[in-house]
Amino acid sequence: MDLELRHLRTICLLADTGSVTKAAAALSTSQPALTTQLQRIEREVGGALFHRGRSGVRPTELGEFVLVRARTVLLSMEDLLHDVSARGASPTTLRMGGVGPLALELSARIPEVFPNVPVHVRTEYSPKLVTDLVRAGRLDVGTTIDYAARDLSTDGPLAWAMLSVEPVHVALWADHPLAGRGAVDLGDLADCTWALTPPDGTGWPECFYLACQRAGFTPHVPYRLYERSEIRDMVAGRRAIAPCQPDFDTGEGVVVRPLKGDPVQLRHLLVWRRDGVVNRAADDIARIAREILLRHRLPAPGSDRTGDA
Repeated sequence: MDLELRHLRTICLLADTGSVTKAAAALSTSQPALTTQLQRIEREVGGALFHRGRSGVRPTELGEFVLVRARTVLLSMEDLLHDVSARGASPTTLRMGGVGPLALELSARIPEVFPNVPVHVRTEYSPKLVTDLVRAGRLDVGTTIDYAARDLSTDGPLAWAMLSVEPVHVALWADHPLAGRGAVDLGDLADCTWALTPPDGTGWPECFYLACQRAGFTPHVPYRLYERSEIRDMVAGRRAIAPCQPDFDTGEGVVVRPLKGDPVQLRHLLVWRRDGVVNRAADDIARIAREILLRHRLPAPGSDRTGDA
C-alpha cells in the first residue's frame, strides 16, 4: 500500500481527536474500518503510530515523527491548491477593506474589472488592521495609508501600489493669530494646544511628534479624540488646533492652512496578496483608485478622524 494524502489526513485527525471513535465519526466511517486502515498505515511506515488505551490514543515516538511531516505535506498541498486556483481565476466574491471613503468609492467600480462579481466591503479604523487582514487572506484587496517612505517591494506575500501622496495641513480657529497666513510654519505652533486621534498602527501620531521635534518643540496634546466632528468643535471653540487634510470640513469658525515644507505626508496605498485572486487585475484596480482620488479629491482614509491624517 502506498501512502496517500487521505492516509495522512487520517492520522492527523486521530492525533487531533485522540479517539478512534471520534475520528471515525468525523470521517463518516466505522470504528473497525478505521482501525483496519490505521493498521495498514502502520505496516507501511514500519511501526505503531499510536498508543491505545482506555482514555483514547496518543502518538508514539514514531507517530510524532510522522505527524510533523504529515502536517507539513498537507499544508504544502493546501498552499499549492490555493495558488493554482487563484492563478488567473476570477473570484466568486471579492472582499475589500479600507480605512476611509476610497474603499467605498472603489468597490462601486470593481465591476469594471470583475463583472458580475459581488463585492463585500468592510472599513476599519486602523490601516495596519486592513493590511493584516489582507496578509491573512481574509481580505482580497485593501486601501490603506502610511506615513513613511518605507520600501514596499519586499513585504513577504504582499504587493503594493502607491496611489498618491498628500501633505498634512493644520486646522485653526478663524481668528487665530496665524489664520491669515497662506502657509504656517510648524515651529510657530509650538505654544499651541493640540487635539490628535489615537495611534493607527502605521506611524500616526509618531510621525507628527517627530516633525514637531524637528521643528524644535514637543506638542502639548491633552485631547485624544476619535470623531472628526469632535475635533472640529474643539478647534471652533478655540480649545485646540489639529492636524488635518486640506479638505477638512471647515465651516464657520475654522480655517485650514498648509504647513510650510510639508513636514508630515501620508501615502494612499493599495495592498493585495501576490498569490491572490486580484493579482493580475491589480494594475487596473490601482488605476481606478487613482482616478477616484484625483477626480473627487476624497478625504484621505482616516481624515474624518482629522489627526489620523
